[in-house]
Amino acid sequence: MANLLRSELYKLYKEPSFRILCFTFIFVAVILSGVIHYMGSDQKVFSGISGLSQGIQVNVLVLKISLAVVGGFFLSGEHGLGIMKISVASGYSRRQIYTAKLTAYSIGIIILSLIVPVICVIAGSLLNGFGSLPEIPAALYLFRTLAFTILYAAAFASMVAVFAVTTTISGITIGAVLLVMLFFDTLSEWLSGKWAVYREFYEHSVFKLVMDITIPQPTTYQLTLLISIPIATILVFAWVGIMSFRNMEIK
Repeated sequence: MANLLRSELYKLYKEPSFRILCFTFIFVAVILSGVIHYMGSDQKVFSGISGLSQGIQVNVLVLKISLAVVGGFFLSGEHGLGIMKISVASGYSRRQIYTAKLTAYSIGIIILSLIVPVICVIAGSLLNGFGSLPEIPAALYLFRTLAFTILYAAAFASMVAVFAVTTTISGITIGAVLLVMLFFDTLSEWLSGKWAVYREFYEHSVFKLVMDITIPQPTTYQLTLLISIPIATILVFAWVGIMSFRNMEIK
């Protein structure tokens, strides 16, 4: 299993789309930091903490793009190249193969989701200091926000992986995932106004809760939801993905 995971991580490292996204997001983070510092409001200094806030806002779009592009090329693309068929014939169980692919994919998405906020924090701290918050120690807020970023990136990755691994055409994966990720919140807001049951479902989903990870002082109930829902999402969709991949015909 360790060798299988190392193989998947190496393939992720060599994946051109992953490398391109890494360099693109680094460039975006540097440009964003410069724009905020030199063109931002004089009343609000661009510090490490404010950089974190700005980076997390941009990260919503970064995460959606990463999920679609890496899912399409790294997971779905293996069907067209015949790599998936070779993996299945390698002697490892399908559960092991899927777990390794999901783990590597999740690590890739986590890395991509951390680039913009981390660089914005570093840039803001170097330019104007780390900053402070009245409600909570700044260092604790930074650690908690980045931890939530990692957790929610893994949760979204577990959801997309189910579709990406079982889809044989990378273009379909990229288009479908982008479409869902870009318009799901808007559609859900509209449906929530129509049906109370759906509103309850949406408000307790990772799609809605990911927008609350920057709350300085969440209540005990909010904190419980912020932690338990993404963990439950990872476990449920990892199981669904394993079952789907186990029953899938690999051509």
